[in-house]
Amino acid sequence: MQSNSERGVIMGLTIQQQRANFALECIQDLKDVLTTDKAQGEFISYASGLPAMIHMNGLGQAMAFCKLKSKERESYGQLYQLVSDWLCKEGQPYHQKKDVLEGITQCDMAHYQLAQAEALVLMSWVKKFAKAFLKEEE
Repeated sequence: MQSNSERGVIMGLTIQQQRANFALECIQDLKDVLTTDKAQGEFISYASGLPAMIHMNGLGQAMAFCKLKSKERESYGQLYQLVSDWLCKEGQPYHQKKDVLEGITQCDMAHYQLAQAEALVLMSWVKKFAKAFLKEEE
């Protein structure tokens, strides 16, 4: 995945277009990282389940779970990094934090609520693009 600085804010685009562009670039990058149908299928599954996990447990618990599981499954690590990269880029709630968990633990509730809402909207794009461009295991 590209770094935050490489994915700078694209001037003239709406925030929804920026989200879509970010998600599409991330999914296209993942095609090269997750090289097997099984790995890509896992990512699709985890990405599809993340919004429900966020709704039920909150962004902090969901991201901590992804971080923990990233030791076992690369797809969880990729999902964690994707959400973290978006929420920590310029114009987002955790800008200037190294990752989403640092932002969650160091910022106030208003930032947390914004970050949670933003993660949910981002994930709608991620899920759509993952299903469109990644392969599911047969």
